[in-house]
Amino acid sequence: MIFTLNFLSQALLEGIAPLTCLKCAEPIPFESHVAGVCSFCVMNWGVFESDMTSITLFRERFYVEWIAVGFRLRESGTSAIIHRCKYGGDPKCIKKLGRWMARRWPSPPSGSVLIPIPIHWKRRLQRGYNQAKLFAEGMAEVWEVEVDSGALLRLKHGKSLTGSSRKGRGEALKKTFGCHHKMMSDQRLVILVDDVLTTGATLRACRDALEKQGQKVVGAVVLAMA
Repeated sequence: MIFTLNFLSQALLEGIAPLTCLKCAEPIPFESHVAGVCSFCVMNWGVFESDMTSITLFRERFYVEWIAVGFRLRESGTSAIIHRCKYGGDPKCIKKLGRWMARRWPSPPSGSVLIPIPIHWKRRLQRGYNQAKLFAEGMAEVWEVEVDSGALLRLKHGKSLTGSSRKGRGEALKKTFGCHHKMMSDQRLVILVDDVLTTGATLRACRDALEKQGQKVVGAVVLAMA
């Protein structure tokens, strides 16, 4: 009944105000898009398949047993998607991309928990949300796994690391992350979740913080890889 009502309401909305692709501005059916982008434009995202090539490329930046990655970070298209998710004031977009990711990749190992990379409370106050948390929640709806957004803490508020070198990122992230001890359990398999993978320094810093508390980090998910 709920599905039928949602379908009818979406169909009515499409008739009144047709949906157009955010990239090419062509009309698209409400059920045939990924976060507002038509299937044809999605083909130009540089989407990663769930195969050994993608896994190898990912592990060159951050080595873990299990991975999932969405698309290449490209100036000509996907960078605008990431910018919209972070700064565009559209939290629904990143959650939809989480569901899209989860449908394309196998679910993580049994007993896994998704832990999103935290942002400092000052940055969250500016944006209104943590995009990694919403991304994780979207995937959790499909994979039916737990999300623990309180396990990791960002202890320092610094400038954006976009454009920084591997060494520069590593230095800047020292002692940046900590753990919320009361929420930790050593029985879980941790999957780290972030929006972008560049050098892997952020994921490594978070893994170090978690492993100091006895956690087992077995995987990572990112929406885009630079």
